[in-house]
Amino acid sequence: MLLDRLLNDVPSSIRSSLVRLAAQYAESAAWLNHSLNDAPSAQHWTRKALTWADQIADPTMTAWATYRSSQHWLIAGKSHRAVEEAEAAMLQDKKVPRPVRAALRVQHAHALATVGEHQKAMQLLDNAHEWAADRGPGKPEGEHASYCTSGYIEVHRGTCLRIGRRPDEAIAVLDAALPSIPSLHRQDFTAALLTKAAAHVAADQPEQAAATAHIALPIARRAGSRRILHQLGQIGSAVDKHRHLTDVRAFLDDLVETA
Repeated sequence: MLLDRLLNDVPSSIRSSLVRLAAQYAESAAWLNHSLNDAPSAQHWTRKALTWADQIADPTMTAWATYRSSQHWLIAGKSHRAVEEAEAAMLQDKKVPRPVRAALRVQHAHALATVGEHQKAMQLLDNAHEWAADRGPGKPEGEHASYCTSGYIEVHRGTCLRIGRRPDEAIAVLDAALPSIPSLHRQDFTAALLTKAAAHVAADQPEQAAATAHIALPIARRAGSRRILHQLGQIGSAVDKHRHLTDVRAFLDDLVETA
């Protein structure tokens, strides 16, 4: 790999700076491949970011790459491995900026919810608010997790409630949180809509599920998120038997055009 060869050839005086840059590049590549729904590539780049972060003992990048790893294991359906990675990321908790501390708790809560640890998940989300990016004055510290606001935390509370088979509570929490997600954060906004649509499916509300997913569809297209588009397709499959309903039919017709 080109980056590996370049790092082997640079003078020791600048190697740490270049390794840090390589770790940042790898983390960005992991996020991009995650959005493109390419899990193997996302995991590959996350491992590279973690290797380079370890080489320079960078706690923030180490925590962030481990956080990403937990996300990837969760998507792969390996919930216990996701919990292990989330716990490993938390080992850096006191060494990282405030918004990162919030994000680590959000991911840990999400992972715990998938293994049935719902009370612990809720406690972590309560605690995450102390470190939310919008909690303190001024701009968030650093580049990582600046999106992890109070609203973002509450969206993930909705996710955990849905996972815990409490869809009505999830819908109420998501309805309250969605207006606080900036429209510029398109992937976060569409992911929140997707979670709400899934909660409506779980609550046996196909029209509301389709209407919510339909709002997300053009935003996901513009963002180019294949992962979210794939998940919207799963919502379509879940409501397909209700295509006689107006909102369901409109969503499914638009979904076919997207495909």
